[in-house]
Amino acid sequence: MRLLLRAPHKALWALLLVSATASAATPEGGAAYALIVAHNGGLDRTQAPLRYADDDGARYHELLAPRVREAVLLSVLDAETQVLHPGLAAKTRPPTRAALKETLTRLNARMAEDRARGERPVLYFVFTGHGKRGAAGEGTVSLLDGPFTRTDLFEGVLAPSQASFVHLIVDACDSYYFVHSRGALPVGPAHTEAVKGLLATRELERYPQVGVVLSTSTEQESHEWSAIRSGVFSHLVRSALTGAADVNADGRVEYSELHAFVAAASQGAEDVRGRLAAFVRPPSLDRTASLADLGSRAAVGYLMVPTGTEGRLWVEDSRGLRVAEFHKERERSLVLALPTGRAYFLRRSGREAAFTFARAGAVVDGGGLAWRETALASRGAVQDALRDRLFSVPFGSRFYRGYVASLELPPVTPEEGPDLSP
Repeated sequence: MRLLLRAPHKALWALLLVSATASAATPEGGAAYALIVAHNGGLDRTQAPLRYADDDGARYHELLAPRVREAVLLSVLDAETQVLHPGLAAKTRPPTRAALKETLTRLNARMAEDRARGERPVLYFVFTGHGKRGAAGEGTVSLLDGPFTRTDLFEGVLAPSQASFVHLIVDACDSYYFVHSRGALPVGPAHTEAVKGLLATRELERYPQVGVVLSTSTEQESHEWSAIRSGVFSHLVRSALTGAADVNADGRVEYSELHAFVAAASQGAEDVRGRLAAFVRPPSLDRTASLADLGSRAAVGYLMVPTGTEGRLWVEDSRGLRVAEFHKERERSLVLALPTGRAYFLRRSGREAAFTFARAGAVVDGGGLAWRETALASRGAVQDALRDRLFSVPFGSRFYRGYVASLELPPVTPEEGPDLSP
């Protein structure tokens, strides 16, 4: 799908509606599935429980469920999260090793059937929660019944996967070490070759179909933000996947676009707790593979924010949850794909505009919304710093070109105007 954001508004609406309907049954690359694991608990007594890992899991489920054939959430939702997401707890299972293994086995069976039909299934594997780097340098994340190590990830998730592409998204402390290893091998010389052979199966290079999006490339904690009931990194990733990172307006969000979007959003954060050192690497099999295809399913509505609108804006739903945020360049239009079935508010500091989607596939023109004054409460020094400095840098083609030039990532195809020839 190409959104053609330079087309007149009415023409854009028609293009969106036709594209969404035509592509509803066929996501880009074939069938897609999502397995989301979210756990507030820590790996040991030195780690205080998180508050919003379960919220992030629930919100990743809401984002991905309309776009995939099956979305599974493994989590124990706390009382507040269950109130905000009624009915979701009944669909979840505890984040245990057994539940993870059983779910992967079932999804792999479905994906093997998809491949037999000639499809190219995609798996989103998302983890939000506590992470830790062990004494031997191996990264570990926390499940309800114990640790889940990098070895477990490669042997239990990546090696047996039937997916043509795997999008691995991890928001946890020391998340880099959950996917990568660094430093010398912690063994004597006599065992070095044997250990090297074993580790060779646990390196990302052996899995060219896997792309990774990690909250940190260093030994760094992940930060939660109470104002949005979310981890900061997960909030930025979800915002990008709604379409806010689609810099060339082709209806797809590639890894390089997400990487640049996260960098722009966190660049102004002076407080170290709000500053991100994300690690993003696309699948080496196809470095232009997309993380999101905005027209892949019709169970979403589209908010079009036209040229002329600029500055920091966010979309909040009727529950008070911030579902997308961005700092828009004036010259750039963008389209956000949002779940239907609830009311929304497009907000900026001191002002808001309400909107809803009449049906799946509907398009709302943000340029025609009625704005009104509103008052937003402050939440303290750290929250003020995040509120004021995150998304302080505009994101668009100018930032994207400069940022991607410094990375080993292929840039997206340049934005083109619509083909209006007969």
